[in-house]
Amino acid sequence: MSDVASILLHLDATAASVARLEVASELAARLDADITAVFGAAWDADRSSFAYSASAALEASAFDPAALALEEAKAHLRRHRLFDSPAVTWCEIVGSSVTRGFVEEAVYADLLVVGQQSRLPETGSAPVGFVETAILDSGKPTLVVPAVMRTATVARRIVVAWNGSPQAARALAGALPLLRLADEVHVASWSRLAPTAPFSRTDAVAWLRRHGVEARVHLLDPSAHVAREIGPFAASVGGDLIVMGCYGHSRASERVFGGATRSVLAAMDVAVLMAH
Repeated sequence: MSDVASILLHLDATAASVARLEVASELAARLDADITAVFGAAWDADRSSFAYSASAALEASAFDPAALALEEAKAHLRRHRLFDSPAVTWCEIVGSSVTRGFVEEAVYADLLVVGQQSRLPETGSAPVGFVETAILDSGKPTLVVPAVMRTATVARRIVVAWNGSPQAARALAGALPLLRLADEVHVASWSRLAPTAPFSRTDAVAWLRRHGVEARVHLLDPSAHVAREIGPFAASVGGDLIVMGCYGHSRASERVFGGATRSVLAAMDVAVLMAH
């Protein structure tokens, strides 16, 4: 990917949506990109067959405190200064189709911005499995914003977790527009030798240099627990964005993350950009 002209942002009725708005707003300004903000929160199963449209949701809110809270959350978000810009489009998904609708909208976006999910999603948050499906099914680079951020910035000092895999390569390519704008780029590999192409011997730093990005390489001790070490390493170099491949598989009718991906996202305190 050589350019980001369109960012697809997911919002819900949780407080963390405000932080995602701020991150998306800053990135859009730096990338000169438009934003499509999609509000979609899990809806009580007893009402999902009724709430097929925004007008139905508004009618329900007159009688239902939970629905009223959703309307208040939407009104609060829409007062954000971001929505004063003509380059921002507001959309809503109501009912049981939040995840599928977001993935279908992602076809027309260059970068997705979503929020970290807990094992037990809070009221008004995205449906269970939303982030997994968005990343694994959309095919688009996805920036996951933590519920609580350690840093005040995003994508100024980027850490690339590099193992030479196709998944890591897709994440690296997807992050290229942000890498070009970063103040620092660190490529970390948990191996004694940097992963390289089998014949040309090209490595990630050389590939980045071809694309106008200078990076520093870090060869760290091999580890069976890299997922646990990515976050602390990022903190040690002041990283405010981690770029890494996303690993996942199908289980019954679900799409689920692999163990390493799940571990990183569960413990994240800086934004993580993934691609699958």
